[in-house]
Amino acid sequence: MLWAEAVASGAPRGGRALAVGLALAAGGLSGACTSRPPAADDAPVGPYEVVDGWPRVPEGMVFGPALDVAVDGRGRVLVSHAAGRASGNDAPIGEATILVFDPETGELLDAWGEGLFVYPHGIEVDRDGFVWVTDSEQNRVFKLTAEGKVVMTLGEVP
Repeated sequence: MLWAEAVASGAPRGGRALAVGLALAAGGLSGACTSRPPAADDAPVGPYEVVDGWPRVPEGMVFGPALDVAVDGRGRVLVSHAAGRASGNDAPIGEATILVFDPETGELLDAWGEGLFVYPHGIEVDRDGFVWVTDSEQNRVFKLTAEGKVVMTLGEVP
């Protein structure tokens, strides 16, 4: 498995994050953003492999398009996604737009951001564990706790 290979190889934390991000992009996202399942040819070149069943999204949850991926200090994988919406929305997305996954199993650990983002385009986690999300439709940056509570916003809604 990709994550296990990265850990076993002693890859630095950033390398593991990149490996998880690439696996997510190659495995889960290509299927979520297209009408066909991912093929082996979709995988990036390198020592990576598609991990079937990663991530594990609950039945009935709309996943994608996935817009960005980050890894927090606990190794959890955070994904900002648009819950089936496209760019150009004019109202906040009612479903959870930030999904938090277990890096090993792909199990959904947490989901939040309902009604907060119109198009959560970017996500980063800082060294203090705060999650920063950019919303390209609102022209805003949000600073949130690891549980999704807004502690600061930058920018004004146009």
